[in-house]
Amino acid sequence: MQVRNTSSQFEKSLLNKIARVANRLEAEVENELKVSFALTFSQFRVLDALLGRDELSQRELAEVIGVTPAVVTRQAEVLAGRGLLEQRENPRSRREKLIVATRKGEQAAVDAGKAIMNAQKRLFEPLDVQEELAIERGLSKMPPVPTNWHRRF
Repeated sequence: MQVRNTSSQFEKSLLNKIARVANRLEAEVENELKVSFALTFSQFRVLDALLGRDELSQRELAEVIGVTPAVVTRQAEVLAGRGLLEQRENPRSRREKLIVATRKGEQAAVDAGKAIMNAQKRLFEPLDVQEELAIERGLSKMPPVPTNWHRRF
């Protein structure tokens, strides 16, 4: 039986190619975070957003990383249990906590961030500097993703 090589228009599209690269990078990052740091990508994003900040409310942190406050609450509980962040009472709101990374959490975010950048380098290794810069320039012209947009992160 002969199989015809007829790719759909979508299969050949730039959108599909970008999605496939993003999916591959996400899978590599998720695996690296899980194996090397025992973190999910969502947990990493929480820690990374706290870097260089004194403290954020759950709502503020949710806005920064573009997720719901419920996601922040779940991740903060897990990360606090591991000593990576602290939750404090918010004097301005009894229903909300303030979140701050511990030194251990800051170091985990820095180390995991380096691992993510190494995964990016591996993925884009076949490209020369001009090609990589061209992709970056092109993507920078795209409209920004709304802060309230989120998937499973």
